[in-house]
Amino acid sequence: MCKSDKAILLGVSLIFIGGIIVGQTFSFEVKLSDLIATLVAIITFYYAFQGLQHNKRIYQNSIKPVIERFISVDNEKYVYNFLLKNYGTGSAINLKYKIQSDAGELSHKDLQDKLLLFGDMELEIGAELGISPNSSLNIITMKMSNEASFTEVIKYLGTIELHVNFSSIQDDVQYKVFSLTP
Repeated sequence: MCKSDKAILLGVSLIFIGGIIVGQTFSFEVKLSDLIATLVAIITFYYAFQGLQHNKRIYQNSIKPVIERFISVDNEKYVYNFLLKNYGTGSAINLKYKIQSDAGELSHKDLQDKLLLFGDMELEIGAELGISPNSSLNIITMKMSNEASFTEVIKYLGTIELHVNFSSIQDDVQYKVFSLTP
């Protein structure tokens, strides 16, 4: 039995027992007032149950993480920054991501090695962590000194996707795919 069936069974049982206790002369004679009272009680239980379900949905939506990408590219200072931001009101936990290129999956080390081939740069690649509400996780930050190399790196990043898995505190697992270029 599901929860709604149990609630209905409990409601009908309480009505029946209440009739026996209050009346002490409970008979199976059906009067119109008895039918109306029973119908009103059933309708009341139905709306109370629907209200509880609605409150549960509102609560679950109020603690849901909303993860989106934020990309900052400064073509004058040759700085690139890729963040995952949690715009929701719930924490994103068990966050894991995979880096997919045309050639297949890349590890953090593989991505770092490929990016460093483009020339001298300051490079940081973030780790997999959770993201609390209204905060962000820095995935890739790099700064270069050469415009041509910077343009090539941005072009290469266009061939890469970030596949992200995370869950809410209610174990609602979500999966998203992000491009690394705007």
